[in-house]
Amino acid sequence: MVRLKTRYLAFEILNPDSLDGISPISSSQNAILLRQPVSQNLNVRILNRLIRESIELNFGDYGLGVVASTITVKYFSPITCTGIVRVTRQHFRLVWAALTYINKLEGQNVVIKVNRVSGTIKKCEQAMISRNQKAISVQRSRNSAISGFNNDEGESVDDFEDELGVEDL
Repeated sequence: MVRLKTRYLAFEILNPDSLDGISPISSSQNAILLRQPVSQNLNVRILNRLIRESIELNFGDYGLGVVASTITVKYFSPITCTGIVRVTRQHFRLVWAALTYINKLEGQNVVIKVNRVSGTIKKCEQAMISRNQKAISVQRSRNSAISGFNNDEGESVDDFEDELGVEDL
């Protein structure tokens, strides 16, 4: 019995089109706008097909042949624009490059950024959770420095996070 060794790639999809007309000075607003949700029609099956097409386009039949039977999108959330892909250990760099080469999803310009490569899906999930917690705390501190925990409309940051479904841990 041979054990298949795999790698998990945690990635996020950034939406640079949402930055049109925004000044580069407002970096906190840019960070939020880059992470706008992609189309609700995007699901695991479509994303799996797009990755396979990118591999075939950039690495040919050989590239597709070596990863076709082992590549799987294990998780994808169109709300947070994050996902996890599983692939064999010896070919994870090929899939990483293919993800990076994808620049359009359903007609929208996108940037796919791999945040973490791990041997277990649990470590990828933990890395994504801690990354999101850090992003929330940074955004909170920026908001508190600018407006004393209040945004322009008088609502508190906690009210904003309640709308997003963010819970205190």
